[in-house]
Amino acid sequence: MQALFIGSTAGNSGKTMITVGLGLALKESGYKVGYLKPLGKLPTTSNGKVVDADAQFLKGILQLAEPLEQICPVVLTQDLVVRGLRGETADLRPKIQQAYEAVSMGKDVTLIGGAGSLADGAFLGISGTRLAKEFRASVLLIDPYLNEVCLDCILTAKEALGDRLMGVVLNRVTPQSLPEVEQMVVPFLGAKGIEVLGVLPLDRVLDAVTVRQLTEILDGKVICAHERLDEFVERFSVGAMDVDAALGYFRKLPNKAVITGGHRADIQLAALETSTKCLVLTGDQMPNEIIIARAREVGVPMISVHYDTYTTVEKLEAVLGRIRIREERKVQRARELLRDRLNYRRIVEKLGLK
Repeated sequence: MQALFIGSTAGNSGKTMITVGLGLALKESGYKVGYLKPLGKLPTTSNGKVVDADAQFLKGILQLAEPLEQICPVVLTQDLVVRGLRGETADLRPKIQQAYEAVSMGKDVTLIGGAGSLADGAFLGISGTRLAKEFRASVLLIDPYLNEVCLDCILTAKEALGDRLMGVVLNRVTPQSLPEVEQMVVPFLGAKGIEVLGVLPLDRVLDAVTVRQLTEILDGKVICAHERLDEFVERFSVGAMDVDAALGYFRKLPNKAVITGGHRADIQLAALETSTKCLVLTGDQMPNEIIIARAREVGVPMISVHYDTYTTVEKLEAVLGRIRIREERKVQRARELLRDRLNYRRIVEKLGLK
């Protein structure tokens, strides 16, 4: 049995997307695949138990037989954080080791999902770097590439992991950065003994959120166009300027949500004349009937929320980076992207799978 730890240089890097795509590809190739999430950071409840949302999603999509308590033995709740800071937690590694043995039994390869960066969990004695070494796992490092600072993180990970670092995947590379990455960054890392196993371009759909998710995040009320709640929002704009400036700006942003005060009828009408997926109206104020009628006509949901505009933006910024790849359309889009841009054959070869 081979173990592959999928870690990252930073949180919200695309680990779940790559784990899903790689796991499904391995299964299609005939390998028996196990999955372990040693430390889950997205607590949710299922059948009265606290479980990790990512582990719950992976269990379903990879059709794993093991119970969630084995797939994710440690979930980072606020209680665990407090006990960890007080030094009141027992050694968690035996529990994780037992779970690892259970989920890997009879498997050809076990994928181990990291939590945030390789450093996450260090205060509990279960950092990604430490666990990868204890499991004797190869490490596939995901980096949400931004600039040369990312290279420092990758080189630091190489120092910590040594030969366990199988390679790196550079994710969310913008079109502007793609030539530099392919012509300079990839050869640079190769000269440092770090193989680049994929360069994944930025994909707005994979980073998007549905109008329905947006409504849930903001605890909003849908005023109209309920049938369009599964549309993807790729960008956000705050409508706080004068209407002429707003209209010019809105025309440059496709597939957006516009956040504006419920009293700003001028901004709302301007947004409805451009490529807008939904209007988020702050301050718990209802729009007038003319605007509601126009929104119905063009099929744009209007969401009324209790928060002011500043608080609404804050709530979105706190949550959006953690929106996961759980819609079927996103899964299919991710698989297409990985099929084209991830060096699957080389990963299989480096794992020593036959």
